[in-house]
Amino acid sequence: MIHTTKGLIGVLNKNSITITSKNIIKWSLEDASIIQTLNHTFEENLYNYDVKEKDGRLFITDLQTSDLYCLEDDFNIKTIVFEDRYEDRKLRTNYLFKNLNFEDLIINTRDSYGYYLLNLKNYQLTKYLSILVSKYMRPFSIMDSDTLFISYNILYSANDSEEILYHYHYDGTKSEIGIYITAEEKKIIQFEAPEPIACINFFTNLTNEYNTKTYSNVKGCLIRDKIVLCYQHMLYVLDYDGKVLKTRPVKENSRYWGLEKLNEHQVLVAELDPEDPEKMFVFEYDIL
Repeated sequence: MIHTTKGLIGVLNKNSITITSKNIIKWSLEDASIIQTLNHTFEENLYNYDVKEKDGRLFITDLQTSDLYCLEDDFNIKTIVFEDRYEDRKLRTNYLFKNLNFEDLIINTRDSYGYYLLNLKNYQLTKYLSILVSKYMRPFSIMDSDTLFISYNILYSANDSEEILYHYHYDGTKSEIGIYITAEEKKIIQFEAPEPIACINFFTNLTNEYNTKTYSNVKGCLIRDKIVLCYQHMLYVLDYDGKVLKTRPVKENSRYWGLEKLNEHQVLVAELDPEDPEKMFVFEYDIL
């Protein structure tokens, strides 16, 4: 267990990462020691950020400004600039990533701006035609129409975006959890969530005028044939039928602050310190 400053958590090549407004820290869970620290100041409110692991990299997205950062295992951080987009762009964005080959990554913006190609050697970013995505990776293209971005919030993607965990919230009247398989071009399950899910920021309980439907007040991930959902005050482990297999409530006067997949048996969980709301405990939780 790690006791650290409140921030975001991630997993980078099996190491736990804590992201605060001023630095990024790589921890050893075995002895709670700091392996490496990177000083980096994020300009916007940190709790509007989303963190995704992809092939030994962490992609950090500012959901308000759409700024995208890439953190590599050697703690080299790159800022990825979408130069042809509006400078004051404030549209809803939660990127999905898929490999085109070993050097190039397709970024799906899930909005009218379409697709970009990111070269992972030089981090050059270019626009990528939707027709090429339809031609070379049709299931990835079809996924957008099947999980329409105004009704589905992506909670987690696995196996190069082959499996996508989502929150279906049509018109604010639904609180359903589902899994979409891109290779099969279909939803394999969709069921009522164990608790209502609001379209608000998980950390702040707020929305804003641009991203009202972007957020969901739940974190989630997929591990083997299990779904893990983390609400602010309860963690659920479910099977694919929606049956609750395991729960873990938070301590009194506390709340959960983050969830990430750690390995094929465990998740990495952050829970605020009830004695000091500016600190949090980060620990492994066995889902079996």
